[in-house]
Amino acid sequence: MKRILSMLVLCIWVAAPLPCKAGDTTGVFMLIDKAKEKQKSGQLDSADHYFKSAGRLADRLRFDNGRLSFLGNYSVFLYEQLRYGESLAFAKKALALGIDLRNWPRVAAAYNNISLQLQAQGQLEDAAKNLVRGLEISSAIKEPTQRDLADRRKYYNNLSSLMLDMNDVKKGLQYARESYGLAQELKDTLAMGRSLVNIVVAEAMAHDLGSAERNALRLLEIAKRYDDIQMEIKAYNNLGDIYRMQKRYQQALRSFKKAKQILHLTFPGNEVYVLSGMSSVYRDMRSFGAAERYFSKAMELAQEELAKPQLIELYLSGSEIKEGMGKYKDALELRKRYQSLADSLKDKETHRSIQELELKYRTMENRRSIAERDLMIAEQTTGLERKNKWIIISISTAVLLAWGLISLRIVGNQKRRRLKLDHERHLLEAQLYGEERERERTARELHDGVASILSAAKIQVHNAVDDGSERRSLLEIGELIDIAVREIRNISHNLAPEFLLREGLACAVESFCYRVKGGDLALDFYLLGTIPRFDRTVELVLYRTIQEAVTNMVKHSGGTEGIVQLESSRGGLRITVEDNGKGFDPENISSKGIGLSGLCCRVSDIGGIIDIRSSPGRGTSVYIEIDSNGHPSLKTDPEKIT
Repeated sequence: MKRILSMLVLCIWVAAPLPCKAGDTTGVFMLIDKAKEKQKSGQLDSADHYFKSAGRLADRLRFDNGRLSFLGNYSVFLYEQLRYGESLAFAKKALALGIDLRNWPRVAAAYNNISLQLQAQGQLEDAAKNLVRGLEISSAIKEPTQRDLADRRKYYNNLSSLMLDMNDVKKGLQYARESYGLAQELKDTLAMGRSLVNIVVAEAMAHDLGSAERNALRLLEIAKRYDDIQMEIKAYNNLGDIYRMQKRYQQALRSFKKAKQILHLTFPGNEVYVLSGMSSVYRDMRSFGAAERYFSKAMELAQEELAKPQLIELYLSGSEIKEGMGKYKDALELRKRYQSLADSLKDKETHRSIQELELKYRTMENRRSIAERDLMIAEQTTGLERKNKWIIISISTAVLLAWGLISLRIVGNQKRRRLKLDHERHLLEAQLYGEERERERTARELHDGVASILSAAKIQVHNAVDDGSERRSLLEIGELIDIAVREIRNISHNLAPEFLLREGLACAVESFCYRVKGGDLALDFYLLGTIPRFDRTVELVLYRTIQEAVTNMVKHSGGTEGIVQLESSRGGLRITVEDNGKGFDPENISSKGIGLSGLCCRVSDIGGIIDIRSSPGRGTSVYIEIDSNGHPSLKTDPEKIT
């Protein structure tokens, strides 16, 4: 069936001219370019002459890159002239030279070209070994260039062709699509067309004729757009086979005739496919006379122009034609040829070996580790390794120096931040100290001055009461003076909490809560556990913070119940101040006011954390936590509170 679907596309690596050296070496590439021009114009003898001249010049100059270019190009030229044996010999020379030069992309290409010659001669297992070896080397290139990817696309396409020769349609289609995907990645439309050929063949072999026809028409469009005659002939041949399989015989014949009209513009080897295709159409139409005429012409060319895998299908088709004409002896002879060649190419052992090779490649490709290649490269790059060691040492030294500089910078930044924090803490302590000294002075003046005068006034009032003059008015004045004295004493205690410094934070807060409690607000104080003693500055900040929170509660909350709770926590202290008042909206910054912002700043400055939560109608909660072990100015001095 595959012969009927026209020839598979086989991708050959052509050695592109390498950068020219100065002097006579440029002559090598000039001769190769001249040979290609002659080949393209159909002057094959002249092309052969110029290729050989390029090879002789490269040998005389001992120009290895020029020799490698000549060997690759000349091997391709011979392959296209169907001179498979000669082409194989030059491909092997290219392989040996590529290994000597350690040019691994070109080594992979040489393996690919050797595989093609072996495949054309029917040595499928050896062809598979060489092709897989080339793929292994190509896949191991860690940072492939555009050229490397283009070569790998060809190798995938050739592996697809090999799988289709073994009638493994599923694998053939898989590799053809991988080849097409690489062509898309490279944005190479012509390469996409070459990969489409095998996709079309595989889909037709799988009887997915609708998709095969669509892809064949795309192939024809690409061929015409880029004026690629070889691709155009393949597109017409494949369309002809697809139309034949769909029983659209007239369209099939027209397609083959279009291919025949442009045969003179391309290489030899295409005519046999056109003739065998037309023979198959007439055979299916049961026009055996016409089928035999085209078959006979195809057979004249087949022994020289057809590769062995495609020759099998021609023998089978000819046997069916001879049988249809009643020529049973000729039919039997062709059937025997078919069977003999099929047995040699498609025996189970060969098929199994190729499948194992393909599986081996897939496994190694997934691991991206090719032991043989690594060993070969390691043996030939000992000198480079010594150089790489110095490079590694230099890079390591540079990295260590850079790391040292970065570390010094980090340490310096940390030190500067620590000094800044210490400076800010000292400023805070100085500010608090000044504020407390001013409060103490004011408290003494109130207590010793104003309070003393009011106390004396109260005594005079009482003396006057004892004398009986204006008794009622004087009693009222005395009560007002008494209230003023108590208020001044409260203010004095709040400004200068000597009780705090003498008895500690817990007793001072409890005393403050007792003085505040009264009226419509029921304020309760709770003490849980034994709280530690802190630095004097810290205790003053905490005391003032609690004072501010309770004052806000009394003035603004409108609540009826409130609590102040002190709780020891792993050597630290937790403080909670809550009320059941009207609360406020935390999202509204203005609602918090300057007072609450001040609370946050105070607690943050002494290394504590504060969390103020409230919502309208649900009261307010102020939570403070400070760790005696985590603040540089704190000290632990546990105190029992009874």
